[in-house]
Amino acid sequence: MFVRRSISSLLLVSILTASVPVGAQEAPPRAAAAASAAPAAAPSAPPEVMPRPHPFGASLFTGSYAAQRESGLNPDYRVLPGDRVMVNAWGAVTVNEILTVDTQGNLFLPGVGPVHVAGVRNDELTRTVRAAMQRLYRGSFDVYTNLLNASPVAVFVTGGVRRPGRYAGIPSDSVLVFLDQAGGIEPESGSYRRITVLRGGQAIAELDLYDFLLRGQLTTPQFEDGDVVLVGRRGPTVEVQPHALEPVLVELAGEGDATGADVLEVIVPGARVDSVTVRGAREGLPTARTFAVSSFGGVRLRDGDIVSFRQDLQADFIVVRIEGEFLGHGEFAVARGTRLLDLLNYVPVDPELANVGAVSLRRRSVQAQQRQSLQESLDRLERAVLLAQSDTQGEAAIRRQEAEMMRTFVAQARQAQPHGIVVTSTAGRQVNVILEDGDVIVIPPHTNVVRIVGEVMMSQAVMYRPDLSVDQYVRMVGGYTDRANRGHIIVRRANAEIEIGGGDIRLQPGDEVIIPPNVDDKWLQNGIDLAQVIYQLAVAASVVIRTGL
Repeated sequence: MFVRRSISSLLLVSILTASVPVGAQEAPPRAAAAASAAPAAAPSAPPEVMPRPHPFGASLFTGSYAAQRESGLNPDYRVLPGDRVMVNAWGAVTVNEILTVDTQGNLFLPGVGPVHVAGVRNDELTRTVRAAMQRLYRGSFDVYTNLLNASPVAVFVTGGVRRPGRYAGIPSDSVLVFLDQAGGIEPESGSYRRITVLRGGQAIAELDLYDFLLRGQLTTPQFEDGDVVLVGRRGPTVEVQPHALEPVLVELAGEGDATGADVLEVIVPGARVDSVTVRGAREGLPTARTFAVSSFGGVRLRDGDIVSFRQDLQADFIVVRIEGEFLGHGEFAVARGTRLLDLLNYVPVDPELANVGAVSLRRRSVQAQQRQSLQESLDRLERAVLLAQSDTQGEAAIRRQEAEMMRTFVAQARQAQPHGIVVTSTAGRQVNVILEDGDVIVIPPHTNVVRIVGEVMMSQAVMYRPDLSVDQYVRMVGGYTDRANRGHIIVRRANAEIEIGGGDIRLQPGDEVIIPPNVDDKWLQNGIDLAQVIYQLAVAASVVIRTGL
């Protein structure tokens, strides 16, 4: 029978004997003191150039319409001169012909004469031909027609597009096909909401691509040779900065009476967004106003305004999870600002099973930082390999082979997911850190095994023995591989602390021994980068990837 105790009570002595107060560890330095003690500041780096926001709907034009174009002979297609039609009739009369619509819009049927079909819808073509034949043949027969191909048309695309010009298509093509061939809407000057189709100088259709983007409505006429698609000048535009999303340019429909409702029709602010800030110019002076989302719909907007959706209200509580060896519930909603030991005081554990001196955290913000650091290291390594110089053709061939193997290594390494571990204990003393939303508290179990992974003959766990060194443990799993780096062995303690050394490291129960691969001497010019990536993977993600080099 065991006694339930909280982790906080078991670690009370260690908290009282901690040499550095937690508040002192986490308190930011005073700005005034730092300013007076700091030397003259070095010239600051040039500001990072932020990417310009893309217009809403820019993803429409990626050059894929031509590759995915259908035959175009849909039921609404209207027959034009030059189209080829297969006509079959059986019964009292037999016809099996492939005919071309002549310049006057007629099909000449043998024994029947000309049948006018220009302008007839594709789904009405069979009925039209049958009616013409029934004027001469009274017997029982049936007719089948098949429109084989449509006559190509050339359409001019001009105005606010990237590459104005004359483009080929078929009459039933959507206006998007021709706009896509012209490179899409010019982001700085073209309008997504003012597109006109002209025929003989007269407007036959007005289009607003927002109707298609938001409601799936896209009505375009059947094109004829010589038609013009005119993209008008971009109208009043506001930059919208959604919460946690990339900014986007929204073109307003009206010239001067646009409101926040026009923006809300395009951009969904998100369930947690509670305020909107509108920045712009009014009467020649800069202005910034903040509104509640509920009242933003009636706010007047002007060309050039910047609309920022924000989540200002902070929740009064955070949610953290507990994993490992504990009793009771594994998820807690606690007040913001709660510290680790304050929560653990309410977590019952069995002291015979839980290793309460080795508690650690997994934190999303740390995981994101580790992943970014790993990606930057991989980018630097890839550049070093691809830009390596070669003096001879033989060396160049070797470099190409090495670069290919390195690409494989980098591709595998990019898939690794760091754990985001925060070490919160050392020498059996827990630091009472402030918890963050989404933290995972790991309470490891007591264990009498040591895990050996990496460049060994057989990765497995073995029973702990205090009299054995790392080399002796490795011999128990078959020994090192030929690629093992015996001088820089990584040991992850039960509390997530890392120790790097040789084969004489003294191990403890619950340790994980990671044997990394050795970096070949021929990679001297980028060996430091490669070694850094290997150790980042091993420490942050517990992954050992062979380089193949």
